[in-house]
Amino acid sequence: MKTRHGGQDRISTKSKLASELVTLGQVLVSARERAGLKQSDVAARLGLPASYLSKIENGSRRLDVIELLQIAEAIGTDPADLIRRLQTALK
Repeated sequence: MKTRHGGQDRISTKSKLASELVTLGQVLVSARERAGLKQSDVAARLGLPASYLSKIENGSRRLDVIELLQIAEAIGTDPADLIRRLQTALK
């Protein structure tokens, strides 16, 4: 049943981007591992629980640009490099 403001037929943005979010997570895992860091290391640098980073890395949590910049800084990598790697992985 279609409704004007969403409802049963409504598909969340998260659902629409599920595979892309998983790919982003894989890019972040690779960058973190290249830096020789564990999830707990990066989470501590961010001042957040490791479960926060885990959800991003497994694609179950979306993140905004500011969070991406903060994660890149915590990993010690260039955010532009993360975006390039993501673009390549999505092709």
